[in-house]
Amino acid sequence: MHRMELVRICDRAVVELAAGSSQALGVLYDHMARLIYSIAYAIVENEQDAQDVLQDTLIETVKYAPTYRPGSNARAWILTIARHLAVDAVRKRKPLAPLEAAEELAADGGVDRSCLEVFELLGRLDLEARQIVVFRLYAGLSYREISQVMGLTVANAQKKYQRALKKLKIECETGGAV
Repeated sequence: MHRMELVRICDRAVVELAAGSSQALGVLYDHMARLIYSIAYAIVENEQDAQDVLQDTLIETVKYAPTYRPGSNARAWILTIARHLAVDAVRKRKPLAPLEAAEELAADGGVDRSCLEVFELLGRLDLEARQIVVFRLYAGLSYREISQVMGLTVANAQKKYQRALKKLKIECETGGAV
């Protein structure tokens, strides 16, 4: 599905949710749940907390739907909620080391070895850089959307993304610490 089409679907669903539609939450879940979960997992680094963040994001979306400004990118608005909830979850507990978290997921049959390597590499970035890389590469967000979600300027989001990729490239080439 094209990104702009997803933005329109989410925008319409949040507006309908604010108007009391019970079906709108299902539409949001169908189109956003996997993305919310993946972004949450990249931040909290464990399956249970990522599932909790997904659930809490949907609850907060329902709660704050009446405050949403139609046409202002519901997708970015929802991902901002998810990001804040995930960061709060990290602050409330001592996180697992990134490799431990990835190995825990692999033990449950969730990922293969190549995915473990990606999780390990991402885990070597600081939290902000990891979020930006996941938003850009996995979620397909534009720099403008990343800037909205992260509270950065567009130029700053782009610069931080480029720096993160450079660190990942160095890590891949040397095998050393990022």
